Amino acid sequence: MTVIKNNKAYDSADVEVTIAGVLTDMVELNYNTEQEHQLNHTLKSDATSWSMGKKTPTASGTFMMHDIAPIERAADGDLLSVKPFYVNVSFVNEFNDIINDTLLLKFQDQGRDVTGDMGLNKQYTFFVLGIEYNNSNN
Repeated sequence: MTVIKNNKAYDSADVEVTIAGVLTDMVELNYNTEQEHQLNHTLKSDATSWSMGKKTPTASGTFMMHDIAPIERAADGDLLSVKPFYVNVSFVNEFNDIINDTLLLKFQDQGRDVTGDMGLNKQYTFFVLGIEYNNSNN
């Protein structure tokens, strides 16, 4: 993740991620919220109004194998059985304000990506129960 403000790039070195209160090293974390939008039409050809529908949050995260293995061991090898957990993502913006996002997640998949690359890692899909953007939890 790279955000450039006032010629200063805020990147992964400025981010702290905790899972269930434990500071965690992740290779990558992506989360997003989308909301349905639609145009409403009458008998005329142009829309006369618009509406908003359901919100859908999504998230995925990449772990190095040496970081995911202890979680798997604690879950008797079954990440899918791990109960929902909170993930806090904190960083400092261009005004030196602490920005904190809180996600409530559950592992939705489990597997391996074994390649010829050094440092095995895997991107996991999360089942998202909620995302709070820029809240005051630290």
